[in-house]
Amino acid sequence: MRLALLSVVLLALAVPAAFGAASPAGSLSIEDGRGSIVLKGKGIVIGRLQQGEVRIVDLSPLDQWSPRVNGVPRGRTVWLRGKDVNFYIPGGRYRITVRGDGFSVSARGQGSVTLLGNPDASGATGTFAVGDELLAPLPLTSQVVGFGAPLLSETVSAKALPS
Repeated sequence: MRLALLSVVLLALAVPAAFGAASPAGSLSIEDGRGSIVLKGKGIVIGRLQQGEVRIVDLSPLDQWSPRVNGVPRGRTVWLRGKDVNFYIPGGRYRITVRGDGFSVSARGQGSVTLLGNPDASGATGTFAVGDELLAPLPLTSQVVGFGAPLLSETVSAKALPS
């Protein structure tokens, strides 16, 4: 009886640890950005825009998650221009375009982001980091950066291309 109980306890501890270790989720953080980003991925995103425009396209509109802008649930496509805009995507697949000044975005999941900084008078473009990497300035030329495990569609299309 004790052996069976010990086996169940060990199994209960091992299974979540194994799933956690195999988790493909990653993170992306952008702080005080100036310029534009296009974020395409799957997972959770929280963002704030001081001034500019944001466009959110829900790529999985039939799931239970819907984008929220300034706390209000929205439909499949949201486009908003203004000041002090907050947005939240609680899950699912998405494509987010942000253009403006003073934007911060935190993403957890998998995907890629196209970064393009627009320096202010002092040359600052904001910073970004993937996972636990050191902060880096937003680049002055368009740069694509991945986070988390690659999306299945990206993996399939990469394998389909001839070498």
